[in-house]
Amino acid sequence: MPKLRVRAGSSSVVGAPHGRIHIAPVGFEVERVTQPLEEDRADRVYLLTRAEHDAAAPFVEEVTRRLRRASWPVEVRVVRTDLWDVFHALASLRAIFEAEGRTDRTARDIVPLRVNVSTGTKITAIAGTLACMLWNGTPYYAQVSRAWYSDRTPRVGEVHDVVERVEPVGVYELRAPGRELVEVLEALQRRGGTLRKRELLRELALDRPGPDGGKTPSPQAQHGRLRRRLTPLERRWGFVRTESTGPRARVLLTDQGRLALALFARPTTGKGSI
Repeated sequence: MPKLRVRAGSSSVVGAPHGRIHIAPVGFEVERVTQPLEEDRADRVYLLTRAEHDAAAPFVEEVTRRLRRASWPVEVRVVRTDLWDVFHALASLRAIFEAEGRTDRTARDIVPLRVNVSTGTKITAIAGTLACMLWNGTPYYAQVSRAWYSDRTPRVGEVHDVVERVEPVGVYELRAPGRELVEVLEALQRRGGTLRKRELLRELALDRPGPDGGKTPSPQAQHGRLRRRLTPLERRWGFVRTESTGPRARVLLTDQGRLALALFARPTTGKGSI
């Protein structure tokens, strides 16, 4: 993902546990993005935006221009994503949390990453809130008293929004399904989203002896192993759906399951990919 450095000399390197890191999607807003950064004296901000020729591009430019003139060193990184697609937005948010080392909820002495859920789109607001619930981030909302642009013809001006206050958004911890359950979703995704049960058994290696060795499990035992994984995924989470019964039964990945993969699947890129 491309990045834009506004000013060198930020006091925080990527992954530093005490860095004041913000994420702010950018739509047709300026003050709603910049004022919380100024109040917190952010070390680094990730601005989520669409393509380079998007209608909101002038607003991204104005935000970066104002931050370039800030009285403290702040680094800006522009991340291109689809603000109207929850899967893309979540994938981008997750990559940032991972790059900054903020995905471990049990870690101590780490400053939570802050996410602006009042800017961008409703999709990014939902995605940002979910990300904070999963990875112990802090969402916030910049309340405005009035806006200074028309919904039909937004243009960059001297003043856009009058921000009255920036308020934290209360969230609860969102617990992820266990690793072995996520492996089922990953296996389905690898094979196009649907597999027969016998194929899924092979994909998950449930038709082989366990890690302690021993005999190859009987067909009944194999299906028992698979059932213990599929039952919570289908009945509790709604991440998969089973069609038909017996050996020809098929398991399908649902839309909720695809969303879960965006949240919980093992990362495919390492730190520094932002």
